[in-house]
Formats: sequence, structure tokens, C-alpha cells
Amino acid sequence: MPLSSILDTCIPRKEILSGSLKEEIFAAKIRPVVEGKAPQVYQDSHVFFANTFPTDGIKTLIQEVFSRLTQQGAGSPVIRLETSFGGGKTHDQIALWHICKQGRKIQGLDRFVDLNLIPESAVKVAAIDGRDLDPQNGIYYQDIGLTTYTIWGEIAYQIGGVAGYELLKGSDTSGISPGTSILERLINGQSTVIIIDEIARYLRSAKAKLIGNSDLAAQVVAFLFSLMDLAAACDCLVLVYSLASKSDTFAAETAYLNDELNELIQASSRQERVISPSTDIEIYNIVKQRIFERVSDEAAKAAAAEYVDLYRLTRVDLPDACKDASYAEAIAQSYPFHPELFKLLTQKIAAIPEFQRTRGALRLFALVVQHLWQKNQESPGAEMTGLLSAWIPIIHSHHIPVGVNSQVTNELTSRLQRPFMRNPIQADIYNLDGRKAYAQVQDEEWTVAGKPPFSTWVARTIFLHSLTQGISSGIREAELSLSLLTPNVKMGVVDDILQKLVKEAWYLDYDPITSLARFKEEPSLNKIISEEKEQVKRTDAKEELRRRRDTIFAKRFFTLISDQIDSPSDVDDRPDDIALCVMDFDDVTVDSPTDPVPELVDRIFHQTGDSGKFRIFRNRLLFLLANKPALQQAIENAREYQAIRNILRSPNRLDDLSDRQQQQLKEREGQKDLDVRVSLTNAYRHLFYPANDLVKAPKGLMHYTLSAQDASMVKGKNHQQDVILKALKDCDKIRPDDAKPFAPAYILQKVWPAGIDSWTTKELCNAFAKDLSLNMLLEKEVLMLRETIQKGLTEGHWDLKVSDKPERFYIKTQNQPLVLPDALEFSDRFVLYRRGILEPPKPRTLELTYQLMSSSSGEKPVYVRWKADAALKVTLFKNEIAISTEFKPKDEYETEISSSTLFKIVADYGNGETATREVTVDPVNAGPGVGSLREVSAIYRPTNSSTNSGTYNIDANQPNIWDSQPPTVEVDGSLNSVFNQLGDRFQDHRVKAIAAIEMTVSDLMDYRKLGTAIALLQRFSPKIDQDVTIQTGAEFIRLEYQGDARGFQSLFSSLSNWLVKSEQGNVSLKVALEFSPSISPTGPELEQIKQTLNRNPVERIHLRAQVLYS
Repeated sequence: MPLSSILDTCIPRKEILSGSLKEEIFAAKIRPVVEGKAPQVYQDSHVFFANTFPTDGIKTLIQEVFSRLTQQGAGSPVIRLETSFGGGKTHDQIALWHICKQGRKIQGLDRFVDLNLIPESAVKVAAIDGRDLDPQNGIYYQDIGLTTYTIWGEIAYQIGGVAGYELLKGSDTSGISPGTSILERLINGQSTVIIIDEIARYLRSAKAKLIGNSDLAAQVVAFLFSLMDLAAACDCLVLVYSLASKSDTFAAETAYLNDELNELIQASSRQERVISPSTDIEIYNIVKQRIFERVSDEAAKAAAAEYVDLYRLTRVDLPDACKDASYAEAIAQSYPFHPELFKLLTQKIAAIPEFQRTRGALRLFALVVQHLWQKNQESPGAEMTGLLSAWIPIIHSHHIPVGVNSQVTNELTSRLQRPFMRNPIQADIYNLDGRKAYAQVQDEEWTVAGKPPFSTWVARTIFLHSLTQGISSGIREAELSLSLLTPNVKMGVVDDILQKLVKEAWYLDYDPITSLARFKEEPSLNKIISEEKEQVKRTDAKEELRRRRDTIFAKRFFTLISDQIDSPSDVDDRPDDIALCVMDFDDVTVDSPTDPVPELVDRIFHQTGDSGKFRIFRNRLLFLLANKPALQQAIENAREYQAIRNILRSPNRLDDLSDRQQQQLKEREGQKDLDVRVSLTNAYRHLFYPANDLVKAPKGLMHYTLSAQDASMVKGKNHQQDVILKALKDCDKIRPDDAKPFAPAYILQKVWPAGIDSWTTKELCNAFAKDLSLNMLLEKEVLMLRETIQKGLTEGHWDLKVSDKPERFYIKTQNQPLVLPDALEFSDRFVLYRRGILEPPKPRTLELTYQLMSSSSGEKPVYVRWKADAALKVTLFKNEIAISTEFKPKDEYETEISSSTLFKIVADYGNGETATREVTVDPVNAGPGVGSLREVSAIYRPTNSSTNSGTYNIDANQPNIWDSQPPTVEVDGSLNSVFNQLGDRFQDHRVKAIAAIEMTVSDLMDYRKLGTAIALLQRFSPKIDQDVTIQTGAEFIRLEYQGDARGFQSLFSSLSNWLVKSEQGNVSLKVALEFSPSISPTGPELEQIKQTLNRNPVERIHLRAQVLYS
């Protein structure tokens, strides 16, 4: 069962609830009572005692005084009231004065003393307040024209009137202390009580008045000695005086007087009685007596039990003392106020000179109670308001309405001489006008969740503990939790709330080592950063976000396009890659995940900007847009980050900060740097990707919201393209990493357009950039597409024609295995055909025959005949000299020869395709075949050779291949092809060693590829020979270079940039590798060179190897 609210268990006094409180009722002074001018609460003895709690101190005081005066006990002649300034002594002195004046007539006096001790008649009494005495001008009584100048003159007048004053007039005017004899005459044997309050204050002013060779202060001390002597010598005089503690404003005077009194007491062997008017427990009751008419004892006991159980069971770190039974008793005694609130006001804030222990506490307690009850009356039964709950089990420190109640705010700032503490109230705790304080802003989240205003509670409690200065200022987390914990309200989040406040509050300071939190008068780092932040323009913050955006979304899987995308012409329509278009937040943003495709994005997706031309390659475009609300947070974070950096870069600004603040600022820089990155990635969460879905993506773009990220997900990552790639894989727009190559059947069914019999490999690859229903292809997917094409060839799903010179055909047949091309490229040269469409060319037959006729002369006739079907032109060579006659594809030639003669026929079939046949005719050694037909014929079939020439040489008298040992071997073709050819030639010619290799390319792309590989061939000391010609508009460059690799590298990067933008260009790059000693054809060096070049293989290369045979 929850605890009852104090609003139901306690009844405040009417004057508290009515708001008719007057300042003077809290400022107890004895002189207005003596003069009959005090407020009723002090002047009326019945009201005074009704509002007074009978503490042990006041009861002991009455017992001591009147037991001596009535000779009913051994009461002390001298009584010293010793307590902190404002600690209840004046109140006790007023009580004593009332009893002296009215005795047993006071109602309710029996609660304080046995009435038998009180005389039936009045007792002479003099009550002096040191604050009222004026050593220079005196106290003037207008009605009788009398002025008293000293403390003894004033005492004489109050006890004996004008006649009494006349006895001490000489001492009063001279300022010299009277002796005991004259004082004894003044008392005249009658019961007398002399009360002196605030004697220390009087001593300070008395020091300034000179009396002969002494001063008035010394005379006052001498007078007190005489007065004490007289009180000790007779039973009819009691002296009651008060001294403040050594920590008060008049500590020096108090210490001086104490020393003198101790000397006097020790010398006279008499003991004065020292009384402390009120203890801590009694202060609880004093306050309750003054504030409330009734407080439920049962509710107090229940609250004590409930709170201590809470402290014992909670996991929150608390001081150990709060779990003891003694603390439960303290709660019961202090109810309806929390003991920590009393401790704060009567011990901690009491150290402030301007705060009076009991009086100050009474003022604040009265204002708090008045505020709580008035708020409840304004909104009775309300479960929760912005500042307090209608259910209040105990009044905690956080219930003090700092900032809300102007009078309370004044009490804790202006009255305590802390005017600058208003700044943290308005900035961080509660602000009535203008911008809300940070605690108010954070409390909006709590109130929406139906929770109390925890942030305000924490901030108020810290503020109250920050009013003192020095090492006592502030509160540690354990004590903070103890002040805040409340049954039935989950308050285990003090640390989280504190950390949030520390990040935002301008004046809050927190030391994580000591866990001490406090508000300061000067602004904290938050304030300094906030002011600097105001100097950072939004445009500058946006530029910072753009710079970071282009970094974290930089090219990894997709080509980043982010600069000024404000029209379709800013995005090229090409199929080469996947483009990530990060739209600028000034151009277009998105508000929610349900927003349609923005108009600008739609135009870019469908148009090219080229005279209204429609975009072809749409399935390669991704659009990433910022969320408008989240963007604002990113901008603010960027401004704050820039503000911190500006401060750190300013030596003058840093000089104004402590070492700890500088360290905190550096830590804040790192944290805010991460905050900017997190907020920026969370702003750019709206992804639009191509999709063929007329319902969800009617305009061809699907809207997908990326998951929000936190610091742990973003920290350490350089590429946010990973997040986008994962999202596209989740949406099946990009295939997973372990996906296998497309099946040929998939290509035929989903990719190959219906009704088209053939298309190039380039068109096949480009189809994935066109068709919105297809997957987007990453670079590795393109490589896997080659495997799909090869598999389709080997399995007979399609055929291939390569438009080389001569053309090459790849058609699967049942009779012989299909040999695939060495290199498969996506270009217009490679054409795929549906099965049954492509027919290979008929074999070309080139027939060459000769007939040597007999002759008796030295010259013998010879007939050379040939047949070259489909040849466009035929040329006959005799001993390498062309015969000028035009010959037909089927023709003959007659001549006479006397010696061995070489005849060669060259058939030209067009498109660079030729065939050659040759024969040597020897008329001398013709042998038995003279006169018969000799035929040298062959069928020429296009092969998979990658050479440009279509010439095939067949020599009828060809020698054995081992009879020829050429010094060089030259091959030309793709990278794998040339190395395979080299290996074959080396084996055929039985090459023993390789002395050097030259590699030559003449294609622009091959130039760049081979150029990047040179650095990896440094171990072979490459020699470079290059010739480059570039034409770009009006600019022309011609560069020849011969030298080592280092010099080449210094030119290569610049030339590559020029080649990218060149309109025309011719290149030739030769890389020579000399081996000393020579290397083996089967050794590891040749394979290493091949592997190095295969890292970025060229399309076509010419290799020349210098070889050795022994």
C-alpha cells in the first residue's frame, strides 16, 4: 500500500496557507519585545508559547534561572547560550523575558516548567541586544529625553528606570565600567534577570571608541567580569548571555571574549552553565511546531519504515548510514520533511553568514509548504504537473521551487549574496520567460512517459548544495541519490540524468573522479561552446557535412556522384558501373518513409537532359536522400563540433580555461566528431533503388529506409557504402556474396530479349543496366557473367562469333570438343547467336601444282597451276619477285627455268585474310618426277590463333623444325595466349635459356595497364622505351622517353590523366627485361612475370624473346 501524501496527513497553520507571512516573524529580536513593538507571534506571550516547541534547551534555561531566584535549587548564576548564529538562542531569551514579566499567567507554560518554580509576582528583567547599542550616539528615549551610551547605562535604565540610570550616569557618560558596589545598589536585593544577546556585535563597534588609554570594548569586558562577580555573590541575580560560534561573522570578538571569561572563571573557581538552545532533533520539532497545526505520527512512522526499507533494498549506491535504525528515527522526527533537507539547511547552507540557521530554515520551509499546498489547490487531484506531484510522501530538497517561486529564488540568491547564482537557475533549471532551461527540455521526455520531472529534481538538488563556496560546495552521487529516492517512483537513473545534464547545462560542473556535481556562477564548457557555436554559420556547418558525406560514402562498390546534382544532365547515361547519387540536402530532402519519389529524382531517373532524351541505363542508378528532421540535428552537431575546434585552435581562448577544462574540451571534440558522423549517416537513410513493381514503385524506384545507426556501428568504419550494399542484398537487388554464376537458362529466359537471334556480349552485359527487373551487377558479378557465357558455349545453349581478321567461330559439335577463346571480352566483336542461327564458313582450299617438262637445252619449261576458290586476288611470286600479270583465282603460268626456282602463290580473300603456298622447282635434280605433275595443296581453315595475319605457309620442301634455330621468338595476342605460344616455341626449338624479353603494347588502355605493372617488375631492372602523342582540343603533346622505371613513373601519372581526357592519342610502350645470368624457359622467373602482368591483364601484347640454345 503506498504511503499517504503529506497533503492528507499534515495541516499547515493558517498564516502559512494564507500567504500573509511577514518577514519580521522569522527575524526574532528581543528589543522590539521589550518595547512592545514586536509582531504578535513574539509579543503576545500566549501566542509565542503556543508556537514554541519545548526543547531541552529552553526547559533547562527556565529551570536554571528560576530555581536560583526562588532558592529551590542550585541554579547557575551565569548562563551562556552557545550556538550558531540564528540557532534559537534569541527565541529562548524572549521566552525568559515573557516569564519574568508575566510569570504563571502565561497559558501552556506548564509544558516548559513546573509552575511552582515560577514566582507569583514579576521579576525585574533587562534584555539587551548588542546590535541595538550605539557607543557613539547612544539610545535615545524621546518620551523622557534620556540617552544611554553604554551597555551598563541601558541595563540600569531597564531595571531601575530614570532613578536607576542616575546611579550609573557617571559611568555611562564617561564610558568607564562601574564596580560591583554600584551594581549591587542598582539591584537592591530584588530578583533580577539580565539578558544580553549578540554581545560580540557590540564588542566590534566598542573597539572603535577610545576611553583614556583603553577602549570601550575593554571596559565592556571589565563590566561583564563585575556583573558575573555580583551574580555569583548573591542569589537574586542571574546573568544570561549568548555567544556565537567561532565560525560566525563575529568569530574574532567571540574568541577574545571567551579567553577573558575563561580566565575569570578559572580565577574565581566558579562554573558557568553553558546551554545549547536546540539540538538537531529539536530543530525538526521547532520547524514543525511553527509551520504545522497537526502532523500525523502514524504517517511519520510509516514513512520512516518505508524509506529505510527502500534504502536497504535498492541497488543504487547510497551512504551506509541511511540504512540504520537511527536514520529511520530521524525520518520519523523530521516528517513531513526529509532529514537530508534539514541537514542541508541547518548545517550546510547555515555556514553562509547571511543565512540564519533556524530563521532561514523557517522562512524556506514556510515558503515551500505554502507553494505545495497552493499548487494542489490550483489543480486538486492532478496526478502530475510539470513540476510536482499531487502525491508527496515526504518533502525532499527537490520540492523547493527554485526558479518557479520568485520569493524562494530570492531567498537563495539575493539574500545569501549570491546574485550570480540566478544564471544557472534560468539557464539550466527553470526559466519562466523565454528559452526553456535544459532541465525543463529534458523533462518533456519524462512527462510524456508519465514520469515525474526527474531532470528538474536532480538539477534543483545539486543547485541547493552548490550555494556554499569552497570544498563544501556540491554533492556526490551517493548523497544525491539519497536526497532523491522516493518509494513507488523508480529513480535508478540518477547517473543517466546527470550525464545528460552535464552534456547540455551551461553552469553545471561534474568531476567524474570524485563524482562531485555542482553549479558554478561562471559558465561551464557547455556555455562557452554554446556561445562559440552561435558564431558558426549554418552554411559553414553544411559545407562540413558535405565534406564528411563525400568521405563516408566514397567509392567502394558504387561510383559516388554528389557534386551539384540538380538536373538529369549531371548524371551520365552509361552502363559501366553502379552510380550512387547522393542528393544534396539543399536540393531535395525526405520527411518520412512513406514519401513518394521527389520530382528531381524522378526526372534524373527517366531523362538524360539531352533534348528530352529518355535515359537508357536506369538499372544502375541509386539515390540516397537526407531526412529533413534528422538533418537539423546533424547541422547542429556540425556547428558544435566546429565551435569546439575553433576554441582549441585559439591559444588565447585556451589560456582562459583550466587544464581540466582543456582536457574535457579535447574529449568533447572526439565525442562530437563521432556525433556528427552518426547524425549524418542517420540523416542519409532514404534509399531509392530501381524496381519493376507497378504497385510499390510505380515510377520505377522503390523507397527503402536504412536502419538507424549508433556510435558502435559507425565508429571505425570508413565506408557507409557497406550499409547500402547490405540493404540492397536484403532486398534481392544485388545477389549475395556466395551466389553462383547465372545459369545459361536464366539468361535465355530472363535476360535475352525475345525475337532477337543474336546480340553482342556487350549488349548482354548492358542489359543488366537497362532492365529494372534484373539484379544490379557488381564488378565481380561481371566476371562471373564470363563464366556463364563460357558455360553456355560448352553446353550448347548458344554460339559465338569473334569478328577478328580472320573471323573466329565457336560452335559446339558432337564430333569434336569445343576449344574456348583465350580471352572473352564484353565488346561488339564478340557476338552470341541462338543455336542453329550461326553457320561456320566453308573451308578455303588453295591448290598449287607444277609440271617440269624435259628439254635438251639448259632451260626447262615449267607449268605452275593453282586454284584459290573465293579469292579476290591472286599474286604469283618467282624467287620473291611478284609477276605483274593479273591472275584469276584458277589460273596457270608457264615459264622456263635453268636453276632451282621458288614459286609462291598468295591468295587474298579480303578483310586482311590471305593464304600462301610455295614450292621450289629444281630442274637439275628433278629426279624421276620430271615431266609429271607435282601437287602441293592444303585446306585452309580459320583457326583459334590470335594473330592478326590470316596467312598460312605450307612449304613442300619444308625442312625439319630442329634444323632451324632462330635467335629470337616473337608472338602476339592476348596475355595468356602469348605465354602459351612462347612455351610451345621454346619446346619446339629446344630453347635452353632466355637472355631477354621485350613486351610492347599500342592500345591506350593496355598502355595504362602495363604501366601500372612496371613497378612490380623492379627486380628485373626494366628498361622503358615509350612514344606518346595526345591531341585534346587545341592542346598537343608529344613525348618520347627512354630510360629506367623510376623516370617513367614520374611521368606516368600525369600522362594517364591526359590520356583520360584526350580526343586522339597514339601510344607505344616497350618494356625490356634483360636477364643476367639468363633464365630457364621452365624456371620460376617467367611464371612470376606472367602472374605480375595478370594482376591487370592487357587485351593485346607483343612479346619478343631473345633465346639461347646451348
